Amino acid sequence: MKTLILRTVAVIGGLFIGGVAGGYAYIQRYDRNHPLEHAFAMTGIVSAVSENEYDKDSSDAKGALLTSLNIYSSAVTSSRIDQSAKNAFRMKRGLTEARLSVIENEAGNVSQAKAYLTRAQGDLRAVGWVDTSDANILQVVKRMPPAPCGSTPQNAAGATGLQKPCG
Repeated sequence: MKTLILRTVAVIGGLFIGGVAGGYAYIQRYDRNHPLEHAFAMTGIVSAVSENEYDKDSSDAKGALLTSLNIYSSAVTSSRIDQSAKNAFRMKRGLTEARLSVIENEAGNVSQAKAYLTRAQGDLRAVGWVDTSDANILQVVKRMPPAPCGSTPQNAAGATGLQKPCG
């Protein structure tokens, strides 16, 4: 009986270790062979979270935006990503810097806000934005208010979506 239990534990442990090792090897190969897909996947996830926190005016928004900024900066400076994709990351970095400018301005850090906005203007100008004035950029990153309770947007077919009840 004791040997049966030990063999079972050994088999389960071996399956677990093999699964972890195989998963790690697969992820490493995927990361090495598909840097663009990996970069867009990472930035998509981080961007969705940070922009949502920003729109909700959450206390976690600044940290989430700084994380996004670091990931975008890494993608822009990566030698494994082509220039057209780098432009997309540079634009997202510029918009993230503009959002950080708004947060810093609201916190009373005017010089830091201006520094973020200046960097945002440089990034957006580099990707071809024509109007990089302060007013235009700040209009683009204006916080989106949450949908009022009880109203759901309609899709193109006219059907209403499901909404979580308020309260």
